[in-house]
Amino acid sequence: GHRVLIFCQLKGLLDLVEEEMFGSMLRGVSFLRLDGSVPPTQRFDVVRRFNADPSIDVLLLTTHVGGLGLNLTTADTVVFLEHDWNPQKDLQAMDRAHRLGQKRTVNVYRLLTKGTLEEKIMGLQRFKLDVANAVVNSDNMSLSAMDTGQMLELFTADKNKGGKGGDGGGG
Repeated sequence: GHRVLIFCQLKGLLDLVEEEMFGSMLRGVSFLRLDGSVPPTQRFDVVRRFNADPSIDVLLLTTHVGGLGLNLTTADTVVFLEHDWNPQKDLQAMDRAHRLGQKRTVNVYRLLTKGTLEEKIMGLQRFKLDVANAVVNSDNMSLSAMDTGQMLELFTADKNKGGKGGDGGGG
């Protein structure tokens, strides 16, 4: 069977999903929840339980709490019920299942309703990703095209420019 991560932006929508979906329609589906109401000291235990127990079908998460730094490769399906204005946050959330050790194909579903704010957010996400891709593309210089000396120059101060009592460029 498939194991699912359901991401929402707001805790209120997770409450609704928990009550309506799992409380009445899908009573036989087992789930855990990870959001801001779970104390930080207990969050790792929720992740560990989800990963260790294949009988748990779904993990409900807010993108803010569950979108960074967690390894959830036991899931193979990611569902977004709400989307972040910042596309990188959604990409990070997707990467919870797309990690080293993932043995199955991960499917990502983004639920949208035409004419809603979510549709506008997705349009803005596409625009932001297009801008980012236009800034860093194969025609531009990228870190992969730089040799080690050039990269080190980026992080080395030039003693002939600025410094203490330098050219007065700061106030």
